[in-house]
Amino acid sequence: MDIRITEVTGPEQLRRFIEFPYELYKNAKTWVPPLRRDEKKYLTDIPALDPAIRTRMFLAADEKGRILGRIQIIVNENEIRHFDTKMARFNKFDFVDDHRVSRALIRAAEKWLRDQKTEKIIGPFGYSNLDPAGLLIDGFDDTHNAGTIFNLPYAKDHLLENGYQPYLDWTEYEFNVPDETPEKITKFSKIIRDRFGLRTTTFSTKKEKERRSRQILDLINICYPHLPGFVPLSDALKEHYFKKYMPLVHPDYVALVVDASDELIGFGLTIPSYSKALQKANGSLFPLGFYHLWKANRKNDRAEMLLIAIHPDYQLKGITTLIFEQMIRQYHKIGVTKIDSNPQQMENFNVRNLWKDYDFRMNKKRVCFRKYLREE
Repeated sequence: MDIRITEVTGPEQLRRFIEFPYELYKNAKTWVPPLRRDEKKYLTDIPALDPAIRTRMFLAADEKGRILGRIQIIVNENEIRHFDTKMARFNKFDFVDDHRVSRALIRAAEKWLRDQKTEKIIGPFGYSNLDPAGLLIDGFDDTHNAGTIFNLPYAKDHLLENGYQPYLDWTEYEFNVPDETPEKITKFSKIIRDRFGLRTTTFSTKKEKERRSRQILDLINICYPHLPGFVPLSDALKEHYFKKYMPLVHPDYVALVVDASDELIGFGLTIPSYSKALQKANGSLFPLGFYHLWKANRKNDRAEMLLIAIHPDYQLKGITTLIFEQMIRQYHKIGVTKIDSNPQQMENFNVRNLWKDYDFRMNKKRVCFRKYLREE
């Protein structure tokens, strides 16, 4: 079979790039199809907003023009400056189980990167820490979260064959909300509040929601620099993620911790689980996709934990207890009984320790890979 690689340069190629996973994964019962319109915005809007970001997309096809795979490459000058390394990311790497296809895509991507004098490539990673990351290697029988990457089991072997090595492990958890707030959480929360002059809060107006949402983005830039794969959010990206995520921020799904000056020092952000609704929508809002998403937002017994962050000055001081106390109380009010965590880095022990006192199971594992590029 003759594998032909083309770079995405026009609207029709972009459409085929976006459409490919809907064909590849159509029989995978645990896949959660993203909305096509969101995929298009993701691939085109962010590079247009931030001049520090360059991206290239490649398609693999057979001699008849049938699409067999795709890959996106991201070069972020903010990341290069932050780590003082000429590096790049790969993302949206989906392909049929044929090593000739994956090899051809990787070679095309690496050739372009070598032309840019790139020294290292990592992935799968999105543009920033607010985007999905990590290749799924365990947990294929569980429906994946809407905000995570999906792939089939063979993908790992293809990367290993092409010289990519695992360097970052991620885990996901399913957490059962306790019927009552544990007494020790209530007692410990009071001690923490009194000791540090903290309180939990929420918002009730659009203006307050906007203010807290911007504080959340600022806190992410403060809390995450020590984590592998961190990229500082530029002002343009902050504004993009603000517009993207602010509509999802609901007072029943967020826990905010503030100090005596009303400054945000920690938060936990969850959203209703949209996985089942997105499966029914199958990538489109119409004719019934909008209804399924509206229904999931209105009443849902499952939620996805997107982010938890604590200001460095308050880490290892039990602040997460305040967050969990407020979240559990709110989950009881809205009828949420199960929580799915988004991927958490194995090296982030502060977050991993959140689950140790609760009824939970680790249900998925992910890996990010890296490869050092040398002249060929």
